[in-house]
Amino acid sequence: MRNKHHTIIFTALFALLASMPAHAETFEAYVKRLSEHPQVESILAGSEALKSQAEGELGLPDPMFMIGVDNMPISDPAFDRFLPTSKVIGFSQSIPNPAAREAKSERYEQMSEKQKLMADYTNARLRFMLISKLAEYESVKTQKKLIKTQLGHYKELENTFKGQIESGRAVYQRFSEVDVERAEAERKLNDLDARLASIEAEFIRLIDNVPDIKLPEVPDMVWNKSPTALYPVMIAAEDIDIAEKGVGIADAAFLPNFGINAVYKQREDGERGSFSGDDWFSIQAQISIPLWADSNQKPKLKAARERERSAKFAYDDVRRLWDKQMTALQSNRDAAAKNVKVLQDKDWAMKKKIDAAQRNYEAGTENLDSVLLAKIDRLNIQAQLAAVKEMHISRAAEFNSNIIGAYQEPALQEVSE
Repeated sequence: MRNKHHTIIFTALFALLASMPAHAETFEAYVKRLSEHPQVESILAGSEALKSQAEGELGLPDPMFMIGVDNMPISDPAFDRFLPTSKVIGFSQSIPNPAAREAKSERYEQMSEKQKLMADYTNARLRFMLISKLAEYESVKTQKKLIKTQLGHYKELENTFKGQIESGRAVYQRFSEVDVERAEAERKLNDLDARLASIEAEFIRLIDNVPDIKLPEVPDMVWNKSPTALYPVMIAAEDIDIAEKGVGIADAAFLPNFGINAVYKQREDGERGSFSGDDWFSIQAQISIPLWADSNQKPKLKAARERERSAKFAYDDVRRLWDKQMTALQSNRDAAAKNVKVLQDKDWAMKKKIDAAQRNYEAGTENLDSVLLAKIDRLNIQAQLAAVKEMHISRAAEFNSNIIGAYQEPALQEVSE
């Protein structure tokens, strides 16, 4: 009996634990997860690689060591028969132009900074995509619910028309109209099911699961028209800095490279000290001279300067493009916000119309089909409202994603109501 009680207790406890909701993720937790997305990690890994490359450019190339013999006679090889014969050990160290090495290092550092900026922008775009998909997910689920309610109203309409036919009214054409509208509603429902599957697949790509969280507040940010506030423009500006570093490398190529060689020669005194004397030691210093600068360094410097000019033109083009892009995004966002207000007013007016039709029906002055058709019209308006709300949130999130520090900078404030 006691074991039976224990079994009942454990079963009840297990059922209670199973019924408890799992630990709910928050939007902030998902945003943190996005910072570890493969797209972001890939760019950051590239940034670290460039940073290491910059450090490596400052180092010297490996020295060369050598070991051998000098002036060994072929007919009778020996070290004590011929005065110049010696055993040799030496090394050489190339010392490339220090200014060029520093310039190359700085260029890689600048490329690394660009990668970091690109990673930040990618993270911001992933955040926008998550918000956009959450808005679309909510909109699609709302529209599905509204269409299912519509289908219920179409069923009520069908029953109403049947009653009217039995009472002698000729409403056969209305049956056909209802069938056409119901078929269109079912088609939309099928399309929404397909969209839902696509959205869930996109969630898996972004955050590895389908989130069950509320849509976050997305403010309508103000852009101060400064190009330096936009990620794409600042990434293009980084290209100018990188090109400038390339000019520095080409300039430094006119400066000399250096080198040093050292050789130690061990010789034999020969039989009975016939070649008595010390071992030999040689050392050499090297320096390059830009003798062929006209055909080597000067064309490369010109090419580097042209690349810098090209980067500046590209920057100007990107700046103009994104001025247009942000203006269009802001216009679409604000238009969607106005349309939300228009549809909300229209929904409120339709509710009043339904209330009036319901009162007339209850008073016997109006048929039930008028009430049902008004309800269907309101559901259509509410479906449009859900779609426009999604558009507003998506456009606002996309607009914000292009602004550097959109969620941190105090200077970028919400549009006042």
